[in-house]
Amino acid sequence: MEQNFLIKIKTAKSLRLLNILKVFVYRIQCKTGYFEKRLPKKELSNTPLFYTPTHYYCPDISEINCQKINMRARQIRQGHLTFFSHVSIYTGIPPNWFCNPFNKKIHRKNKLHWTLANDSAFGDIKIIWEMSRMDWALVLSKMVAISGNNQYVRLLNHWLSNWIDHNLPQTGPNWICAQETAIRLIQILLCAQILNQMKPLPALIDFVDTHCQRIFLTRHYANAQQNNHAISEAAGLFIGGLWLDTFSQLHQKAKKWQTKGRRDLEWLVNKLIADDGSFAQHSLNYHRLLISTLNMIEYFRQFFHSPAFSKRYYKKVSDALFFLYQMVDPKTGNGPNLGANDGARVYALSEVSYTDYRPEIQLGGCLFLKKKLYADEDSDEPIKWLQFNPSQYPAFSIERRSCVFPDGGYVTFNGEFEKSVPAWGLMRCPNDCYRPHHADAFHLDLWVKGINVLRDSGSYSYDISDSIRSNFISSAAHNTVSFDSHDQMPVLSRFLYGQWIKVRAVQPLLMNNKKKLSWCGAYTDYMGCYHQRHLSIDKNKWRIVDTFARFNQNAIVRWRLMKDQWTLDNDCLTGSLISLKISANVNTGIRLTDGFESLFYMDKTRIPVLEICVNQSPAIVITEITVCLR
Repeated sequence: MEQNFLIKIKTAKSLRLLNILKVFVYRIQCKTGYFEKRLPKKELSNTPLFYTPTHYYCPDISEINCQKINMRARQIRQGHLTFFSHVSIYTGIPPNWFCNPFNKKIHRKNKLHWTLANDSAFGDIKIIWEMSRMDWALVLSKMVAISGNNQYVRLLNHWLSNWIDHNLPQTGPNWICAQETAIRLIQILLCAQILNQMKPLPALIDFVDTHCQRIFLTRHYANAQQNNHAISEAAGLFIGGLWLDTFSQLHQKAKKWQTKGRRDLEWLVNKLIADDGSFAQHSLNYHRLLISTLNMIEYFRQFFHSPAFSKRYYKKVSDALFFLYQMVDPKTGNGPNLGANDGARVYALSEVSYTDYRPEIQLGGCLFLKKKLYADEDSDEPIKWLQFNPSQYPAFSIERRSCVFPDGGYVTFNGEFEKSVPAWGLMRCPNDCYRPHHADAFHLDLWVKGINVLRDSGSYSYDISDSIRSNFISSAAHNTVSFDSHDQMPVLSRFLYGQWIKVRAVQPLLMNNKKKLSWCGAYTDYMGCYHQRHLSIDKNKWRIVDTFARFNQNAIVRWRLMKDQWTLDNDCLTGSLISLKISANVNTGIRLTDGFESLFYMDKTRIPVLEICVNQSPAIVITEITVCLR
C-alpha cells in the first residue's frame, strides 16, 4: 500500500500538479452544474446548412480515385458508414446517432446536458463520436464537386438536419468532448470550402458559433491534457473565429476566439512538439493527427490572409514534419504501429489507405516548406482539393537517415551505409517526459522491402477488459522483454501508467567507416529488474544482444512477426524475408506461438510470435537477424 501511494505521488508530479488541479476544477464544475448554467441546452437553427452553388471546383484527380469517392458516396446514401477507416456497417438512413452498430447498444442519456450524459453501460463512446466526426459529410461534398450532382447536396443537408434534430447544442454524448466538437467544426468548414459556400447561410453561421462556444468553455481542461485534445480545440477556435469574422456580424466574439486559439496554438506547439520534432503523445497515428490539424490551421490562415504565426511556431511544425517523414516507409507510406492507435484520420482529402501517411506529409511539405516530399500522384490529392497546383512546388527529397530523437525517445536505423540492403528499423527508448501509452521500452520494429517484418501490437480498443488490453499495451505485447509476468510500469488506471520508464544511453549511435552501425541503452524497471539492449548492424546482419539481471523467475524476449511461412528448427527461425538465430549464455526455452495485433481500431488479428524464455539471472540472449537479399 505504501509503495503504491508513493508511485501515485511520483506520477502526479510527472503529470504536473497544476494540470491535475485544472482537471479537478473541471470535474467540480461538471458536478455542480456550473457548465450547464454557463452554456445551457438550446435549439440550433434547423434549416439547410449548404446552398447549391452555381459552380464547383473539380480537382484534376485520377479516374480511380473518382470511382472510389463515387462508391463511398453510394454506400453512404444506402446507410452504410465506414468506421475507423476500415469497416463499413449499416447505420440507418439517416443513421441512429446513438446506436453502437457493433453490438446494437443504445446510448440512453442523449437528452441530458453533456455534463450528465456519460453512460457507463454503453461501452466505447468513440463509436458514437466516429459517426459525428462527419467524415461522411466530406465524402458527399467531394462527390458533389466531381459529379455536379446536386442530389448529394440535398442528402448532405438532410443528414445534417437530422443530426441537429437529435443532437441539440450542449445535449447528449456528442457534446461531451470539446475535441470532437472541434473536429466536427473543422470538417464542416472544409466541406463549405469544397462546396464553394462564399455566402454562407444563417444555419451554417449558427452551427459554427455554437461549436465555438462549446470549445471555448473548457479550454482550461483541454490545456491540462497536454496532447492533441488541446491542439485540436485551439485549432477549432482559431479557424472558427477566422471564418465567423469574415462571414458573419459576430466580429467581437470571432476576434476573441481566434485570438485565444492563436495564443494557445503558439504555446502548445512550442510546449508539446520537442526540439527533435517528436510529440508529447508517443503514437505515430496521433502524430499524423497533429500534422493533419496543423495543415488545416495553415490552410485556413492562408485562405483568410491572417497574419503568420511566429518563426518559432513554424520551426517546431517543420521539425514535426521531419520526424514523421523519418518514421514512414517511403515506398508504402506505412509506419510502425507505435503507441495508442484509435483509428483517427481526420480531414481525409485522399483516397489512399488509412495506413498510408504520405498525403498528410505531402500537404504539410507544400504548406510549410513550399516543397513536395513525394513523387507519387496520390500523395498530391489533398493539395489539389485545396486548390493548390502541385507543379508549383519543387520536388525535395529529405534523406532518411539513422537518427536519435532524444526528446521523444526513439532511435531509427536506416541503411544509408549499405544501399543494397532494403531494411530499416525503429527502437523505442522512453525518457519519462510525457505520459506513456504503452509499456514498450526497447520495442524494435524492423522493415524489409517496405514490409513490417517485426511489428508492434496496436491498441484494438480503449474500452476493453484488462485481460484483452494486455495483449496490446503491455510489455508482453511488444518486441522487448517482460520480467516475472509484470509490466515495465505499474498500471494505475485505464489510460495511466505509473513509475515511468527512463532509458539511458550506454553507447551513442555510432557508425564505423559507414559500414557498421550500433547503439546501446539500458533501464531498470520499478521492480528493480535490469535490461540492457545493444543493437549492431553490419550489411544485412542485425545483431541484438539483450542482457538481463535481478529478475526472480523468468525473462521472456518476444519477437512479433509478420504473417509468413515460418519454420522453427531448434534455435533458428526462417521466413521469406528474414531469418533469426537465437543463442544465450544460459539454458533457454524457444517456442513459436501466436499473439494479437490491431492495425485498425476495433479490429484484431492473430500473428506469430517467437518467445525466448530464460529462468536464470543474470542472462544474455542474442538474436541474430539475417535480411534476405534475394
